[in-house]
Amino acid sequence: MPPKQLVLIVAGVFSAILGLFVVLLQPGNHRIIRLISLTCISLLVLAWCHFDSLERRQPLYTWLRGLILFLGLFALFIYLFKSRGLKQGLLSSGLALLSLCGLYVITLSSYFLFTVLLIGIE
Repeated sequence: MPPKQLVLIVAGVFSAILGLFVVLLQPGNHRIIRLISLTCISLLVLAWCHFDSLERRQPLYTWLRGLILFLGLFALFIYLFKSRGLKQGLLSSGLALLSLCGLYVITLSSYFLFTVLLIGIE
């Protein structure tokens, strides 16, 4: 399995687990969920960009790695335009947004599923 696909599968599993954590933790503890999720998302974006740069045989500059770790998803779009140019960057950004919407749906679905399983329907 190509490494970029593996990163996307890990992102899907992370999204499902994130829905469970939102159900299990009390409402006042959602700051920790945000911190963990932002860190994990940044690391997943960095891993995907790293494997993409290896596949395309383009350097992933140190400043861009730092930007990815600091800005996460926003830096993904910078990377896509930098590595692909304007036209392919727009197309890749659209596909990335579609993927992000899919991951959000996975998170919401797991949230509702675990809510029903653990708390029940009233």
